[in-house]
Amino acid sequence: MRRSSRIRVSGLRLIDTHDARADDASQVESHGREDGARHNLPSQLTSFVGRERELADIKRLLATTRILTLVGAGGIGKTRLAIQAAAHLDTSAERVWFIDLAAFSDAALVTQAVASALDVREQPDRLVLDTLIDVLRPRRALLLLDNCEHLVNACALLAAGLLRACPGLSLLATSREPLGVSGETVWRVPPLSLPM
Repeated sequence: MRRSSRIRVSGLRLIDTHDARADDASQVESHGREDGARHNLPSQLTSFVGRERELADIKRLLATTRILTLVGAGGIGKTRLAIQAAAHLDTSAERVWFIDLAAFSDAALVTQAVASALDVREQPDRLVLDTLIDVLRPRRALLLLDNCEHLVNACALLAAGLLRACPGLSLLATSREPLGVSGETVWRVPPLSLPM
């Protein structure tokens, strides 16, 4: 086993009988909806109204920073705004992956949650983070980490590790507080203004 100071997920073990390094890229390519969509963003059931200026600001910031965190109180609309921005990016990102962390309470499972969203399997004697890096390093991609507030430290460690190793990767996070990652741009989500 390689020595590393990176995040280790314990207690979960998925066995893959293939040489995983050769298959990682194909696993990611096959992930997502069967229609070949380049994202796994949740479908929205209502129209997006009233945040056009905020959406433009977020899209502009995503073009200039590798990690953008939308910060605000619970229920203010961070998730919806992030999904809308990610769905309408004018970038060369090959893929956009949505990872909802709301249901997770164990910080050790954050990396596994990202791997699961990307359909990347854990490999024997290998850190999940190392496998994610191998998959993401050659790609231009955006990870949308939603609901980071209760897992801020784990999200920050994961983000820092991935961004250092994967030059084509960007992250968009939603949280009630900043992640505190070097290079992070924090954008405070304002309340939705009412029409006059």
